[in-house]
Amino acid sequence: MGCNKMAKMTLKEQVYNQIFDDIAQGKYQANDILTESKLMEKYQVSKSPVREALIELCKDEVIHSLPRLGYQVVLITLKEVLDILEYRTDIEISGLRRGFAAMTDQDIEDLVNIAPKEGEESHAPNWDRNYVFHLRLYQINGNEYGYRELQKTIKQSSRYVSQYFQSAWKKGSAYTSTYHKDIVACLKARDLEGACRMLETDIVSIKDEIQRMHDF
Repeated sequence: MGCNKMAKMTLKEQVYNQIFDDIAQGKYQANDILTESKLMEKYQVSKSPVREALIELCKDEVIHSLPRLGYQVVLITLKEVLDILEYRTDIEISGLRRGFAAMTDQDIEDLVNIAPKEGEESHAPNWDRNYVFHLRLYQINGNEYGYRELQKTIKQSSRYVSQYFQSAWKKGSAYTSTYHKDIVACLKARDLEGACRMLETDIVSIKDEIQRMHDF
């Protein structure tokens, strides 16, 4: 399925995703300058798809154009981070409430398999699993539009995770959380309110950690 989806992507979309992923993974830091020529060389594509991808990234406020210099990676403000997390809290909890009655044992088992195992910490590579967990949980309610919007929001989330946690990861530190396990435990017990509380705590804990790092 993933291969078919990639095959249907235009060259512009592929370049867009490659640049975005490089920003999300910290390969390009906030305020770094990107140029068309260097991106053409790096991704081995012509000027047109690179320019089109850069225009789209500007529209999405991931970068902004600097005439005669290139494109600068936008610094995410603390307020933007907190706004995104607040939005995620609202949409994910409402999705859980709508999907709870239809949730099957297989749905819960899928979440068990995605959730970090005992003692596992969240370094950069493991954040993908974090996002998959949240998307799989939301998917249960069956709202395809909401799922796509959450995908977009979570994609943006990867930028602030990179910006605020990258330095800690380089030092070998990690953000440790057991909330996914706690969410699953509540779902197994058919405790909707407990699952909603744990889901909110999971998202808010990231917000609190980012705010702590920002204040520090």
